Amino acid sequence: MSIVAVETGYWEMRATSVRAVSAELDRLWNAATSKAATGDGVIVTEKGAPSARTSVLNLIVTVHDRAASDHVLETLLSLGSRHPSRAIVLQADPEATGDALDARIGTHCRDGENGNGAICFEQLALDVRGETARHLDGIVAPLVIHDLPTDVWWPGAPPFGDPVFDQLLEIGDRLVVNSTDFVDLTEGLRRLTGIRRRSGVGDLAWERLAPWQELTAQFFDAPRFRRYLPNLSRLAIRYAVPVNGGAGPPSPEAAAVLYAGWIATRLAWKRARPRDAAATGGRRWELEGRYEMVDVAMEPVATSELPPGELLSVRLRAYGETGSAEFIVDRPAAEAIIVTNADGMTAQLRRIPVQPESEAEVLRRQLVLDRRDMLYEDALRAAAILLMARDAAA
Repeated sequence: MSIVAVETGYWEMRATSVRAVSAELDRLWNAATSKAATGDGVIVTEKGAPSARTSVLNLIVTVHDRAASDHVLETLLSLGSRHPSRAIVLQADPEATGDALDARIGTHCRDGENGNGAICFEQLALDVRGETARHLDGIVAPLVIHDLPTDVWWPGAPPFGDPVFDQLLEIGDRLVVNSTDFVDLTEGLRRLTGIRRRSGVGDLAWERLAPWQELTAQFFDAPRFRRYLPNLSRLAIRYAVPVNGGAGPPSPEAAAVLYAGWIATRLAWKRARPRDAAATGGRRWELEGRYEMVDVAMEPVATSELPPGELLSVRLRAYGETGSAEFIVDRPAAEAIIVTNADGMTAQLRRIPVQPESEAEVLRRQLVLDRRDMLYEDALRAAAILLMARDAAA
């Protein structure tokens, strides 16, 4: 059953003020509750079920233009029923002539599950220009709900070291990025390792790796395969890039290097040394495993079957007492093919459906986290070391 959001109030004003925005937001809610008040902030809908203002966090988002603002608002609207928030979407232009603040406010309600009332949330889109755009903390701080956690979602490449970025980061408990959008992936990952927030850093590129991590771990659930783990000698990762140099994110290799960092930290691989990968146009390193030197290779593959940045395959190879073993996950399109060749046995093969997840779904899983993700932080540091080792040798 589809859940439909109903816009319960809307206000738009040019050349306004933070005080006016805050007052209008309160007015929109008061107007709703005055229709059929039953308590503090609760109304009765036409079906008789209560409706409540139910934000569970503040979400601050920065964008570059009106189109990006509308896209973010649409994405957040689809999250509203399962993860309602007070979303503040900022479009800032400090180079514009004159100071100005334009605002759009929308309040929305959706039917709750099993007819249990409605879930209501709010969205604020603020266009800030001139000198005011250099002090966004002064715009945001009065508008957040102060007893709720605050996440800062920064689509695109964060301007590390920029005063405005630092201001918003100081307000937030957690920073959410997509490292696939980083223009300089090495520098971006390195800077992320130095960010310390109460709930850490979230990365949509990392979040998309969850099914790959689960499938990889399942290989070694069986004790007869687990013994190959210390003897892994090769990791090969293939990832999607646009066909014929078409449009795509600046760093489609982000998820691949984070996956390599995850494996390296789980198996205590150390001392990365870059190796030549000119033949594939990718990247390659040699690391010290527990008993073997490990060859780690990443290869871009031009395809239109999957979005740029998605992993296409992972292959792990090891040597054991009874010979070599290979563990493979291939994802040609909408399904994953899982293959195991080990112990001299015929390959075991199974197929499972795997569909690319929407930005909203991936973002939702990141927003529910209220603590640091230590697995990600370990993988992030390892990925940054891999990239820095390669760049140092270039």
